[in-house]
Amino acid sequence: MQLMRGLWRLGWLGISMVLFIAHPPICLAETRPLITTKLTKSQIEQIARQTTVRILTGTASGSGVIVQRQGEIYTVITNWHVVGLSEKLTIMTCDGRRYFPVTNNFVQVGKADMAIIQFRSATPYRTATIHPQPVTPGEPVYTAGFPMYTQYQVETTFDQGIQVFRLTQGLVSLFLPKSLDQGYRLGYTNDISIGMSGGPIFNQHGLLVGINGRLKNRDPDFGVYTFEDNTSPHPEILEQMVGSSWGIPITTYLQFNWKN
Repeated sequence: MQLMRGLWRLGWLGISMVLFIAHPPICLAETRPLITTKLTKSQIEQIARQTTVRILTGTASGSGVIVQRQGEIYTVITNWHVVGLSEKLTIMTCDGRRYFPVTNNFVQVGKADMAIIQFRSATPYRTATIHPQPVTPGEPVYTAGFPMYTQYQVETTFDQGIQVFRLTQGLVSLFLPKSLDQGYRLGYTNDISIGMSGGPIFNQHGLLVGINGRLKNRDPDFGVYTFEDNTSPHPEILEQMVGSSWGIPITTYLQFNWKN
């Protein structure tokens, strides 16, 4: 058994060497870090670049993160508002290749603003490692995705593909005891932009803890800070909520049995 494992590893190393020549090294799968390993921003950026995809529709764009591979089928998590109303979309991976979904019958994760889509590829792409535990306020987090507009919000970035990849660094500001409407529960100080919806949130160990979804400074009068049980937060907490970006914890995906 030890010999077979050693041969398998050597075979995988040989494949990786071939891929290094054929494709940009940014997409190569690498040894996963231990959960206790604190990574640098550069290391986390590499993980984010390899696992984050851009999702293009006819008139808009969003982001997503690869979380599973079964044979040639890859599973991507994104926001429901990115794909829910789209009849046609394209998934762009870290090497710039474009794929169509396996099916346009996308799966919504319960009532959350979270969706599951899949694409088929023989190319080996890295998958994000999921962290099954909740985050804590003050914990460093990194968010990734592809802004839909240029810096001054004048032109779209559709023709720039994956070149507009963005990673931001911040801290967990709030982890609510109960969810807001559509499953939002994870608040953080990172700045995110339109087009980064559905992109990953990583902790300092490079593990996936959530997905982006809502920008900072939304108008409370529109009910975006109302809890899913229709109660309202205390005014002091509301002020902090308004100043935070919002994501959906990855545990929402883990608790959803979408294959049955």
